Amino acid sequence: MNKFMKKRHSLGQNFLTDPDIAAQIAASAGIEEGETVWEIGPGMGILTQELLKYQPRLTAFEIDGRLIPFLEKRFRDSLEHIHGDILQQDWAALIAGKELKLVSNLPYQISSPLLELLQRHHQSFKLSVLMLQREVAHRLTASPGSKAYGALSLRMQLNFDIEVVMDVSKDYFDPVPQVDSSVVRITPRAIPAQIQNLTTFHRLIRIGFSSRRKTMRNNLLPHYDKATLLKLQDSSGIDLQRRAETLSEAEFILLSDLL
Repeated sequence: MNKFMKKRHSLGQNFLTDPDIAAQIAASAGIEEGETVWEIGPGMGILTQELLKYQPRLTAFEIDGRLIPFLEKRFRDSLEHIHGDILQQDWAALIAGKELKLVSNLPYQISSPLLELLQRHHQSFKLSVLMLQREVAHRLTASPGSKAYGALSLRMQLNFDIEVVMDVSKDYFDPVPQVDSSVVRITPRAIPAQIQNLTTFHRLIRIGFSSRRKTMRNNLLPHYDKATLLKLQDSSGIDLQRRAETLSEAEFILLSDLL
């Protein structure tokens, strides 16, 4: 057992140690018997054990091959084990028309690419409950005008309603990380945003937040001529002397559609 307990920093291994917190995370997913659930990075299985109490069809993705024999011995055939990097999996093949729930204590270092994949396949996930670095959780739930509000907020909120379920101190992990965590619950928006061209929208928010201290106009000037920006301001009624962090989703969509 000791060899399994040696954590690999390169894999972002910070294992949750409090079973009560694991139980709360599992409960917040509202899992019904027979539902298909994914867990990413089960580690020693503290959350896995709680998830299995709800009798789902559980698939656990674990990149650390040292842990697979331990997990297989502990849980036997009560779940499917996949040894590999979740970021390198063929998500389309694994999903194959299923409706899924995702419940995981994510390694901090894969949060951004994992969220990107979740957004890309958002129609297949009816709910996700994720333990994330607290700063990332704040960005996901941020509103216009706040320091945490940015391109990530806008990208994820296009398709999802996101709420913080609970905050978790770094002291509940082994080894203890440098930052605290939060658990977020991510559900599909009842009425998704309507955008004429997603590529233009994503480009606009990327440019808009490329330098947070600059105005929208100054960030856009290297990409659009002055006449285009003047017409954009007149047509939208949006003052481009504002900074990106003050613009709402609706205002970004209007600018994107006009462009």
